[in-house]
Amino acid sequence: MCCNNEFLPIFKSASFKLEKGLKNSDAVKQLQNVLNHLGFKEELQWNKYGADGDYGNLTQKAVALFLKKNNMSGDGSFVDKSIAIVLEQKHDTLDELQVLNTDITENTIETEYFYKSKKKTKIQALQTLLNELGYGKTLQWSKYKNDGDYGDLTTKAVALFAKDRGITVDGKILTLPLAKLIVTELSSTYGKQWNTNTLSETVEDNSNPLVEFSASNFVGKKVIADKDFVPALKRINQYAKDSEVLIHVTSSFRKDTNVANAIVTPAKMSNHLIGHAIDMNIRYDVNHSKWCNSSALAKATLPAPVAKFINAIRNDIGLRWGGDFRKKDSVHIDDYYNQDLAKWQKRYNKIHQA
Repeated sequence: MCCNNEFLPIFKSASFKLEKGLKNSDAVKQLQNVLNHLGFKEELQWNKYGADGDYGNLTQKAVALFLKKNNMSGDGSFVDKSIAIVLEQKHDTLDELQVLNTDITENTIETEYFYKSKKKTKIQALQTLLNELGYGKTLQWSKYKNDGDYGDLTTKAVALFAKDRGITVDGKILTLPLAKLIVTELSSTYGKQWNTNTLSETVEDNSNPLVEFSASNFVGKKVIADKDFVPALKRINQYAKDSEVLIHVTSSFRKDTNVANAIVTPAKMSNHLIGHAIDMNIRYDVNHSKWCNSSALAKATLPAPVAKFINAIRNDIGLRWGGDFRKKDSVHIDDYYNQDLAKWQKRYNKIHQA
């Protein structure tokens, strides 16, 4: 759900290893970003140093604490392939942990997490967390993974999770106490500030305005955006939640206007070039198995959930839908940034220099 394992590409090498003493290293910057994301902001003194690329005492301290919390040995003086795999695993699960924790805070657990619930993205999050806790065999994870179906297998996994902790339930509803137990157990493997950063704030360093954005109703390609576009993306996600649709992203930030199979010839001053636009298809119905692609979105009559989402975009004075353009681009959403060309050029220069 979160990041499609693309946030840590430099960790993929079989010979991967980072050691204390490395300086001005892009790989160390990436490691520091991940550790910050996982809640080790204080150990890194993030507000002072950010991702500086130097593997010194602070990075060692953060790595050492991560290892301790995850029952791994080591003094934090290096990160090898085995440690990187666990870092990546924790990174990929954090989005789901934040989703469940938010629903606990909003007291919506027992109205959304139950047998045959239609809240597919929420159930996917629950299944991912149960698998992380060791209930993959009960879920038949290798076959179904996080399919979003709160059926018999998820029911059994919830019941077994509860039984292993001395609680008797039939598993057909995730109770609030059980949800809190899941969050408590998993959050103990993260830094204490694991829930202070949203996923949209995690890959930024001191000079780069671009961030990676992820949210409950965004799927498809990873979203890279200008940090100034993040508030708009959060509103877009809320509109998708309200409409019970998924936004299947096909494009976000682009380095240039060379776009294969473009629906509309890209503008020379496109908002994609500064990370202020997304292209998407929309998935809808109970299981989100039906799709509205460019041709479907261009039709005068849209399926009710899709129409509700598009109307929410239209009614937001800070957003515009490409289906309303003179040269229609029905898969496109942006925030009008290029209406001020001088402002756009200034942002373009900053982003592309970074």
